[in-house]
Amino acid sequence: MEKKSYPVICRFCGNQCHLIAKTDEAGQVARVCPDRDYGTIWCHTGKNVLELTGHKDRVKTPLKRTGEKGENRWTAISWEQAFKEIGENFKRIMDTYGRDALLGIRGYNKPYFNAFYERLFNLIGTANSMGAANMCHMASMGAYRETFGFAPAPKITDKTRFIVLWGSNPYHTDKRAAFRISNAQKKGAKLIVIDPCRNRHAREADLYLPVQAGTDMLLALGMIRMIIAREWYDKEFVEKYTEGFNELKEHVKQYDPGAVSKRTGISMESLEAAAKMIALEKPGVIFLGNAMDHNFDGFQKCRAIDILLAITGNIDLDGAMTGREPMSDKAKEQRGRIALPEKSPFRDPTRREKIVGYSEHFLDNFNESSGVDLAKAIQEGDPYPVKAAYVLGGNPAMIWENRNRLTEAFKDLEFMVVTDFFLTPTAMMADIVLPAATYLEYESVYIDGDDNIYYSPNLFPDSGQKSDLEILNEMGKSLGYTSYFWNTMEDYWREFLDVYHVDLDVLRKEGKISAGTSKEGSPDMTGRFRENGFPTDNGKIHIFSRKMEEQGNDPLPVYQELLQATEEYPYISTNYKSEFFYHTAGRMIQGQRKHEKEAVAFIGEDVARETGIRTGDILVAASPYGEVEQRAEVVENMARRTVALAHGWWYPEEEKTPFDLRACSNNIVPDDQLRGRELPSFTTRGVPCKIYKKQKGN
Repeated sequence: MEKKSYPVICRFCGNQCHLIAKTDEAGQVARVCPDRDYGTIWCHTGKNVLELTGHKDRVKTPLKRTGEKGENRWTAISWEQAFKEIGENFKRIMDTYGRDALLGIRGYNKPYFNAFYERLFNLIGTANSMGAANMCHMASMGAYRETFGFAPAPKITDKTRFIVLWGSNPYHTDKRAAFRISNAQKKGAKLIVIDPCRNRHAREADLYLPVQAGTDMLLALGMIRMIIAREWYDKEFVEKYTEGFNELKEHVKQYDPGAVSKRTGISMESLEAAAKMIALEKPGVIFLGNAMDHNFDGFQKCRAIDILLAITGNIDLDGAMTGREPMSDKAKEQRGRIALPEKSPFRDPTRREKIVGYSEHFLDNFNESSGVDLAKAIQEGDPYPVKAAYVLGGNPAMIWENRNRLTEAFKDLEFMVVTDFFLTPTAMMADIVLPAATYLEYESVYIDGDDNIYYSPNLFPDSGQKSDLEILNEMGKSLGYTSYFWNTMEDYWREFLDVYHVDLDVLRKEGKISAGTSKEGSPDMTGRFRENGFPTDNGKIHIFSRKMEEQGNDPLPVYQELLQATEEYPYISTNYKSEFFYHTAGRMIQGQRKHEKEAVAFIGEDVARETGIRTGDILVAASPYGEVEQRAEVVENMARRTVALAHGWWYPEEEKTPFDLRACSNNIVPDDQLRGRELPSFTTRGVPCKIYKKQKGN
């Protein structure tokens, strides 16, 4: 077999994967697998991309709905007919109801496609174009910028003394980070894991804090009080680089460590050990995981952790949280050419107020909506009608809060289009489904952070599939924006490379070309803010946020006990991400499914004793909003009275309707009661529930 290596961007994990393609004697691709020698991240979807490409259930041609929405009845149509109907329907709806009646949702982690997507929706001009930031990174990024003026990165170096994984599990979500953490531990760095589940990192940690889901802010504020009371804080750094410390000192007096210990489930010994390590054994880093975004208090919770970093001086220091490497000038110019930011509707600040669910308390860069608000706009026309939607590689019918109501609302849309590989629960609600090509099925170019340019050929030129880029390109032309799009994707790639003065034909021949673009500043950006001031309005780190106060928000994080266990719902649910799947995707891929055949819910030994549930039983978790069924597994050293549900699960081999997905963890999350004040985050963790064993025949 001939073996060749191709650099590609994984449509799922969004990272560069160097793949080895082995071909048989006839030149056909026989196997594709990640090349571990490059040391880059790989995900199980990337590892099994060849199986995905040839899967029998994959959508291979555009489909048009023939039955009722959700009935899953389709007829195949041509690409030409699909784009014609999409253009006609979207234009009709926008002409009738206005541009904001068109909703755009992008899913997956696709930095490679984001600029192209933004180009189309900037031209359309709708205020309702969003991704998943309110459930993914907006809380932590917004808190970083409000506190420090920039979004620092956990930069592990040989000087790093401690690492905190707070609601983060890189073994499952970022293997590059897991590799760096493991190496740092071998060099003597201490590891603290704060998580309801005793995952692999927790088993390898120097200190494990099994925090009860939903109480992370309380834990952070308790640590801050202890550090201030014992004068462990960095006095010189606080005095020179921060503002609001005195207000903080008074504010945290209400968070008695004993009460914090009792509510969070963390012993006083562990609470003190963690606070002391963070304060006195620096420099160190804190990885904030996706769990931080999954509560109504996500923004303020992240603010509390940021303040913990600030008062201990673990910011802008070698081995601690440092500035991120900037994009090169060429990369910025290229992105601007593609995304057309000058066309963005939000250049007019008043247009942001038209976003469905907008609140005057939201962060200035907010551009997301909640599922509850979108459902209301679709079903009730409040604040105005939303009549059409395009979903690119996302599955909001499973991932968003109040998923049952949102799925019902999709039935009321006049026209809905979904692009995906398979008929997902969201795709089942569409009027037209467009099949996306895998990265083996289209020609592409990738440029890394050092401006090295890589070429990847189309290994299956006869597949008939179109990439997300080509679909967006043709959709733009169908809507009448022909002059802003390209005749062919080859024309696009040539313009894509123009900023770098690289010819596509030369790149095809060479495979890799270095553009040689230099960057401003040092590679790790360490120390520049200590020297020149932090990039806030006054150069100081904002412990007390005057801006938040002016907007009517809490200037210091305030813990609110909005979710409490009751006699009827005595347990607390959270969820965890699998190592083998990317959110809801991949459940039909046997190469992935063999590792995890079904949804598994973890419970501690205390819950097992009280409920009589044993490993292997079918566990039902129920809240006032719905029920979830998953296979139970009893584990040791878990947060007390907790059930950790597998995230993103459905059974595509048998569940052919989006309305009854028995293993979906979001079945039980609250609807409009627990959304964030500073942004439309919602609560999927720390939800009170009852748990019982499902009996046979029930």
